[in-house]
Amino acid sequence: MPAGLQPPPGPADQAAEEQRSDGSPVKAGLRGIVLPAVVAVAIGTLLVVVYLAAFPTAEPHDLPVGVVGDDAQVGALERTLEQEQPGALRLVGLGSAAAAERAVTSGEVYGALVLDGPSPQLLVAGAHGQSVTQDLTDAFSPVAEQAGGTLAVSDVAPLAPGDVRGRAIDHTAFGVVLGGFLFGITSYQVAPKLRLRLRMLSAAAFAVAAGLVGAWLSVVVSDALPAGFWTVAGLVALLALACGAATALALRVLGAVGTFVATAVLLTIGAATSTGSLPAEYLPGWLEPLASVLPPGVAVQALRGVAYLSGDEAVRAVVVLAVWSAVPFVLIAALDAVSRRRSAP
Repeated sequence: MPAGLQPPPGPADQAAEEQRSDGSPVKAGLRGIVLPAVVAVAIGTLLVVVYLAAFPTAEPHDLPVGVVGDDAQVGALERTLEQEQPGALRLVGLGSAAAAERAVTSGEVYGALVLDGPSPQLLVAGAHGQSVTQDLTDAFSPVAEQAGGTLAVSDVAPLAPGDVRGRAIDHTAFGVVLGGFLFGITSYQVAPKLRLRLRMLSAAAFAVAAGLVGAWLSVVVSDALPAGFWTVAGLVALLALACGAATALALRVLGAVGTFVATAVLLTIGAATSTGSLPAEYLPGWLEPLASVLPPGVAVQALRGVAYLSGDEAVRAVVVLAVWSAVPFVLIAALDAVSRRRSAP
């Protein structure tokens, strides 16, 4: 067995378990029988609660959508939407069809309805997912029918050939988040007393490797992410480092309990708010803000932006993920310094 790794547990030995619990059979039973079940049920319950709240009945709220038309047309559309889908869509007035296309491709709006042509035209970005396209089509088709025509739908930011379902970004991000989670746990399990600078060196090596592999698989191998290799590699590396650092901090502060906290925050809530399936405007109010704070959502939005849209999410993502990467190690250094001071003679 390599140095630092735990060997296999070997045969059952209840006496050894009781010895680990101060010789108490009751404590051994609580630790070995009750605690695993409680933790598993708690994590599973959290996942079910979050996912049931986020997805089965997900509907847009205050989703920004552009509209091109005169005041009368826009006013009539607002009244119709307020009657049919109150609070679902937020109309943003735009001056022309060209401005509408720019707004959609930049990510300023999720779609745009052009009313000043011979027939209504809906501009969408397939990169936001099939659900958004379908919801906007359903919302605006009656408008075209009232005008005696058929709604023409144009995808101005279609998905890559290697990602017809629009899941590549979310799957890439989840794999990296899982890798960062496992790195943070393993780092403290195999070397709990490792010097911090060496732990940071290990984290940097992991992040670089994760970024290169993630970009190679998603950009080169599968052709699922139409973005620059090094841009994707950089964002993926930052996501990996952020998740690894956050998990390491949880282990340093809480010990074994930190594993469950990191699972809840990164793998459960973080995955649910990643916006890989639906935009943040589809999430319930208590989850929506987390999409712009937790590393998975920040990274997914940035990757979508660099791959399909012309927005500046990447800049914000670099800042947020850098904070998630740096602050945990700063806090670990402070905790180590305090511990050394307290233990000094």
